[in-house]
Amino acid sequence: MMPMMLFALAAAASEPVTLAPLTQDPQKMSQSEIRAYNTGRSSRDPDYIRCIRSETTGSIVRKVVTCHTNSQWAVVEGIGNQNARDAYGSVPSAGTAQSN
Repeated sequence: MMPMMLFALAAAASEPVTLAPLTQDPQKMSQSEIRAYNTGRSSRDPDYIRCIRSETTGSIVRKVVTCHTNSQWAVVEGIGNQNARDAYGSVPSAGTAQSN
């Protein structure tokens, strides 16, 4: 009887698991909803939700929690990197400064 149970478990484990699609904004989800949504997902899944805590300027205690999917974080990081490249490119270097 034991080999039959193992075969049934192995067959059930090989079936693809259908994960629920994201239906709401991760910023509006509670931590328990995010944990439930992420259950069964790889941390590299584009739909996996990651939350980052950052300090609020001017406050020692207050933290802001920002949650996005991995694919949303990739877009945010890309925009930030492009803004940094644009800002760096607009600053004249010391070697090109004109003297009077």
